[in-house]
Amino acid sequence: MLVFEKTTLVRWAGVLVLAAIVSACQDDAMDPVAQAEAELHAAPRPAKIFTVTDQIGLLERRFAGRVAAVQTVDLSFQVRGKLLELPVLESQQVKKGDLIARLDTADYDRAVREATINTEQEKRELDRLKTLLDRSVISQSALDEQQNTYDLAVERLKEAKQNLEYTSLEAPFDGVVSVRLVDNFTTVNVGTPVVRMHDVSEVQVDINVAEALFGRVTESEVASIEAKFPAYSEKVFPLNYREHSSQVDEVAQTYRITLAMPREGAEQLFPGMTASVIVKFLPQGLELGEQFLVPTGAVAVDGDGKSFVWKFDDGTEAVSKQVIEVGTVMGDFIPVSQGLAAGDEIVSAGVAYLSDGQVVRRLR
Repeated sequence: MLVFEKTTLVRWAGVLVLAAIVSACQDDAMDPVAQAEAELHAAPRPAKIFTVTDQIGLLERRFAGRVAAVQTVDLSFQVRGKLLELPVLESQQVKKGDLIARLDTADYDRAVREATINTEQEKRELDRLKTLLDRSVISQSALDEQQNTYDLAVERLKEAKQNLEYTSLEAPFDGVVSVRLVDNFTTVNVGTPVVRMHDVSEVQVDINVAEALFGRVTESEVASIEAKFPAYSEKVFPLNYREHSSQVDEVAQTYRITLAMPREGAEQLFPGMTASVIVKFLPQGLELGEQFLVPTGAVAVDGDGKSFVWKFDDGTEAVSKQVIEVGTVMGDFIPVSQGLAAGDEIVSAGVAYLSDGQVVRRLR
């Protein structure tokens, strides 16, 4: 009986010691919610920061664009002949008046010589008949007939000289030789394209705009048009409107709009290259000076049904709740009439995971 009681006491003592150890561990362990909050504040959450701009009410749309030439022409000869010179290379830049190609001039040189001799001969005959008319040897009609013959000879000489000039093909404007369409030493007919040239006196960019947007936005609502090109990384180029098509694309239901910029500083842009065009415009019904536009992802609603944003303090890198007055959502943006000022920085994404006073890390 004594042995049993001693054994039982030992077992109970072990249980009590184990319970004490477990209790001590539980006391030292942090509450899961408190632990999560501590970790949240200890490691700043990355946050995307949006700066409220003084370009009040501007919406932004991006379009895929393509660089186009001011004009593209296929150059051809106006006379037939054999190519003897084709000095230009593809992608070569040429000036107005530079030689593009030249034909063999042998036949045309001979035609000029023959027409010259014939003209001189008819001129001598005309002078002789004038002398005879003065002596009343011939009639006036005979002289008139010779005058017509001489005039025709003069015209044939002009034509022969013009054809000789046509054996040289020159650049009609400053541009770039896009492609050579024939090989040298081949015989070309009248109108056969020899080279294709692009007029690149300025850089033009074509974009296609959906008919819904094309018919709704007016020129006065467009604030700015800019473009980025892969060849120039993140550099931004301002664009100006040039023209637009009045016929809709039957398949895509879009209208073509042509924009332009100076070529200075963008010499590496050539027709066919891609562009990203950013158009900023003022939405209809929104007056300047009344509202700011902020990303819809920056606005949250609290338990009282009030809209708010998280303002970012660049000095402390902490966020604070700012109640705002909002309007109707406009695409990716929402107008804010009260609670913000130009230059304020707010968190634009992930606002549901933030708390007042939380330190965040700005995403670069």
